Amino acid sequence: MMEHVLLIGIGGVYNYGCEAIVRGTVEILREVNPQMQIAYASYNYEEDKRRLEDCDIKIIPRFHVKKWSLANIIRKSLSYVGIYYSLPFDKTGWLDGFDTVFSIGGDMYTLSSQNRFDTSLPTFLHKCQTKGLKYILWGASVGKFEKNPKALKFFSKHLPKIDLIVARENNTVEYLYSLGVGENCELAPDPAFFVKNPTKKISSHTGTVIGINLSPLSALYEYADLEVAVQRQSEALARLIDAMQCHLLLLPHVLSPYMNDNDLSYMRLIYAKMPKEYQSRTQIVESDPGFVGIKNFICQCDFVIAARMHCAINAITMSVPTLFLSYSEKAKGMAEFVYGTKEAVIGLTEFENTTAVVNKLKNWKYTSRLDEIQKFDFTKILK
Repeated sequence: MMEHVLLIGIGGVYNYGCEAIVRGTVEILREVNPQMQIAYASYNYEEDKRRLEDCDIKIIPRFHVKKWSLANIIRKSLSYVGIYYSLPFDKTGWLDGFDTVFSIGGDMYTLSSQNRFDTSLPTFLHKCQTKGLKYILWGASVGKFEKNPKALKFFSKHLPKIDLIVARENNTVEYLYSLGVGENCELAPDPAFFVKNPTKKISSHTGTVIGINLSPLSALYEYADLEVAVQRQSEALARLIDAMQCHLLLLPHVLSPYMNDNDLSYMRLIYAKMPKEYQSRTQIVESDPGFVGIKNFICQCDFVIAARMHCAINAITMSVPTLFLSYSEKAKGMAEFVYGTKEAVIGLTEFENTTAVVNKLKNWKYTSRLDEIQKFDFTKILK
């Protein structure tokens, strides 16, 4: 039985989705075993401590290898002569006392927009196993790896060694079975579905409000560069305002220190490109309210269109009809998991097709399985 659990694998809860995973996992594990000791290894300690001050979890400060450390300089130098290796994600000497480690990155076991992959976290977690810890890949979307043969080879060997893979959508389950990895896999809802909602505020707006989440990370999968993405998406938003006669509420869900992963900075650029008559009908959530706080803005929306998976889940838990902006298989899988169909999805570049977007919204006929999802019994898979 799990008694001392470690959550690890994220850079920080400035990513509201990562915050949701931590908060939701605590809720789930408290139901499984109210006496369980739960710790989170934070690589952004001071900020994470502030953002999670009301969360019943022990936060352990940890430190990444610095960019200009000797080990990193050697690694980079060797790469120029064709020798590649990953630095360890962390040391293992501090793990005494834990019996289980949860990898909580969500989609860490996928390829980047450049089809790259990183072995440091899975290698660290395998070392945890050698120290006697149970290794659970938690709330995961996995793959696909076929665009990088080295990644496919690595993960085909690594994934069967994991004690338990808890996949959050069926596309991942099917993909794992195609790799011959199925016996250690279970399908279960994303932890974000189990974060408690605040008291729902009554919206004071008149007319239609559409919540929009766009991210630079997703744009990098589809566009040649971010300037092109900003221009095209700003034009798409203006057309959407005209077609729906609506107001827009821009919903950042990641406030990363890295510009290519910061929704707020990215959507500010999009807003700045919009003509003034459209800016007057568009508002950005600037206050950094976190995963729970932004629910109070989401509930003001009649629809939400979201590139970030956990922004979409956040809206679904607030009973707001949600159109997934897809740049990967995980969006299709989650849409099917929630709505029973992949029709509640539109491709990221197809977002520029205003007619297609408007048709989806005006002919919305999908009902979420939220009540059923939130009744899932995790005691059946966590022992």
